[in-house]
Amino acid sequence: MSNEATPLQVPEAAMSKKRRPSMQGGPEASMSTTGPTIRRMSRLEQRMSFAAANRRMSHVSRLSSVSGVSIGIAGFKHQNKIANTYRMQPEKEERFNAAAAEKLIKSVLTRYLDGEKYDKMLCTSLSKNLSDVIKDRIKDQGFSPRYKYVCLVTMGQVKEQGMNIASRCLWSTETDNYASATFTKGDLFAVATLYALYFE
Repeated sequence: MSNEATPLQVPEAAMSKKRRPSMQGGPEASMSTTGPTIRRMSRLEQRMSFAAANRRMSHVSRLSSVSGVSIGIAGFKHQNKIANTYRMQPEKEERFNAAAAEKLIKSVLTRYLDGEKYDKMLCTSLSKNLSDVIKDRIKDQGFSPRYKYVCLVTMGQVKEQGMNIASRCLWSTETDNYASATFTKGDLFAVATLYALYFE
């Protein structure tokens, strides 16, 4: 008779019964989310799920979750910027010339309004179109492309009335300026004022 101890052989079915239910694997454990067969998450998985639950949604995520449409980076337009020249003032030949601008404005008003009569609807559309024409023509005069222009055109009927047009601006007197011209013929008058602001 041998004195060596033989290892106990326990059936596999008995081993599976002795395992803790929370540690059991298998497809049933991975599919179930409740009950004793749920699989314990590791600490790393717990941290990841906690971070995902508390993470703030980005602006794109909020838009896509609300509207149901995914918005990518391609949907955003990139604004073109003017290269920095490190100059605070325009060159002498690129500086805005008020005298030349007044001649240009006067010629535009004369060309478009000569022979016209006052009409409320006509003057409404003409004042908008004239301001666009004056801005387009002034950009072709060779001034610095860094100038921003604001053009106001006022039109009315000549009926023995008085009218004062005034403006105040906060700008740099070294680089910014304005030009103004008037037109009067028959029962129609127009006043156009162009503001040139240097942008650096």
